Amino acid sequence: MSLDRKTAARVLREAAALLEVQGENVHRIRALANASRIVERIDGDLEALIESGEILEIKGVGKGTVAILQQLLAGEHPEILIKAEQIVPLGVREMLLIPGLGPKKVRALWHELGLASIGELEYACRENRLVELPGFGAKTQEKLIGAIRFARASEQRRLINEAWTEATEIASSLCEIGGVARVVAGGEVRRCCETVGSLEFVVTTDDKERVVAALSDLYPGIGPESPLRFSASTESGLQMTVRVVSAAETAISTLWATGSDGHLRSLAELALSTGLRLDETGLWRGDVQINCADEHALYEALGCRWVAPELREGEGEVERAITGTLPELVAPEDLLGALHNHTTDSDGAATVEEMAAAARGLGWSFFGVADHSPVASYANGVSAERLREQLRRIDEFNASLAGFRIIKGIEADILSDGSLDIPEGCDDGLDYVVASVHSAFGLTEEAQTERLVQAVSHPACRILGHPTGRLLLARPGYSVDLDRVLSACVEHGVAVEINASPYRLDLDWHWARRALDLGLKLIVNPDAHSTAALDDVRWGLAVARKAGAAAADLVNCSDIEEFLRNERVKSSG
Repeated sequence: MSLDRKTAARVLREAAALLEVQGENVHRIRALANASRIVERIDGDLEALIESGEILEIKGVGKGTVAILQQLLAGEHPEILIKAEQIVPLGVREMLLIPGLGPKKVRALWHELGLASIGELEYACRENRLVELPGFGAKTQEKLIGAIRFARASEQRRLINEAWTEATEIASSLCEIGGVARVVAGGEVRRCCETVGSLEFVVTTDDKERVVAALSDLYPGIGPESPLRFSASTESGLQMTVRVVSAAETAISTLWATGSDGHLRSLAELALSTGLRLDETGLWRGDVQINCADEHALYEALGCRWVAPELREGEGEVERAITGTLPELVAPEDLLGALHNHTTDSDGAATVEEMAAAARGLGWSFFGVADHSPVASYANGVSAERLREQLRRIDEFNASLAGFRIIKGIEADILSDGSLDIPEGCDDGLDYVVASVHSAFGLTEEAQTERLVQAVSHPACRILGHPTGRLLLARPGYSVDLDRVLSACVEHGVAVEINASPYRLDLDWHWARRALDLGLKLIVNPDAHSTAALDDVRWGLAVARKAGAAAADLVNCSDIEEFLRNERVKSSG
């Protein structure tokens, strides 16, 4: 089987956590935790390094770690996890997934209070049993109740990148069925939702019986919802629906498999207003079906422009399609570069030069380096001396380039009082500052809001990074009056980031739309810590498209020199 860095690192972290829950040797635990960070930052071919044994040459990766990686590469469940899972109950392991509960706290809950499941933990919180437990207290207890509620709401959903990969693999297998002419992945995947709860497929064929029979072989548990609509569970546990249709049925089936309930309801109402009927079977005038070759023809028959899948959320897009006021959405080819990226000078896996080369390979004309500021010791934040050395190297590198530029920045931590952690004496050498929150998530809404307002008012702040601090399916954002923060960004001309990491996608598309309505410029940044992660801009662009952003709305798609010349940046719209 294939083995990627993130999977390997996750397994190593899991092993370290389970050993800590058991109270095992602290040195072994630290070694595994350290190895997980090292493995995640490897920028080479992990599988090749394991197979050749060269991975042992990497400092911090020992024989025990390699044994785990070899077992993973062979498709085996690592022995260390098998043993741990025999000792630590499943419910205790699940508690490790709750934000705010590390291995030490889970061990205390298990051993001191005898709690062996999330359900037992929730009950204990509501019974006020955690108040006197060392390391907890009333505030922790209240936060855990909220975290459990959040975790339950996130069950059976996947990040868009994970769901996209799974949908692509399934679509590929469906295409291999004899007689299949076309496969479209619809639903939340096609709309590029930030997280996905189910998969939808439309399979076009002129031999339905053959395809239906093949589906039963591919998915033994598949069951019919209707004669030509089937449901099954994917290997990851997502619910999947497959529609088997003829060429004549493809347009309506694709429309129905893609749009949200709100979007389809708006289209159905539009049809009624013009004397037509739209339902899952087609577009009708009385008993006569109106044949449409594709989705574009369907929208045209309804008297409106085609609506891009990302916009089909039932939030006024149909009305705008009728009036012809839909925006010309930003496209991948509009992107000229990105400004929030990390290198080996802080916690990245590739050098400045390697990251820049990868950016050039994507066709970008500029690449921004924004390594962590000094206070971020956990991320090897750059000191003033190290930053000055980085800036010097970038100047030398730029002098040798033509048609491409490395832009000099820093990701400055927003401190609790709203000040920015910018290395002393480095202001003049920086082209821009990304201001981001990485600590003190538990401040009150008022305090957190004031903190961010102060940060964006700082003269050096050009970009507000990942504005809510959320981690999708893992951690909700901190409490903040985002309307007030965005208004402050308008006042001070600060661009607002759509962090394109599929683990963040922060701002979400609703707030990104609000930012555009306020007249703000957005910037899509991958927050890349490796060359491969530069490709994450695709997910941020999807968010921008869902928000209705045009190329002119994004700093990435405009003249970067103009952005750098202006003290602050505001939307031209």
